[in-house]
Amino acid sequence: MAFDILRLFATRGNTMLEMYKIAERENIDIEWQDFIPPVRGIYWAPTGIPPVIWLDKSLEHNHRLLRCVMAEELGHHFTTAGNCLCRTYFNYRDRLNVSRAEYRALRWAAEYLIPKRRLQKALRAGNDTLWGLAELFDVTEEMMKFRLGLMKCT
Repeated sequence: MAFDILRLFATRGNTMLEMYKIAERENIDIEWQDFIPPVRGIYWAPTGIPPVIWLDKSLEHNHRLLRCVMAEELGHHFTTAGNCLCRTYFNYRDRLNVSRAEYRALRWAAEYLIPKRRLQKALRAGNDTLWGLAELFDVTEEMMKFRLGLMKCT
């Protein structure tokens, strides 16, 4: 289901408005909070009430980072069962499960914000610098680097 949503939106502009529409359709509340770095966003899906995405208020002044964080939190919604809140690790398996959940959410975000066909087209057109591609897709360089890494894996 998670990657079917990606196909549905891959041809659209994937703007913040689109992400808010996805959240609305999925009955996800969006709230703004002051977080202590490095926390920028949290997805919480308790049983019996609508899920919530909390975004750090500092993101209001960094459009690219906001897009990336919002997409990653939506990624948690579509790829994770239950909550992904930070917690104490009791054993190595707990750490691996959190790492896997973070990876799946980040992958969903990267593929949503930077669709494969559009990226391939940009690369064929000669856009080959990390900063240039990040600017073209309106994402952070970190997100673009991650997406390019996914392209190498497939």
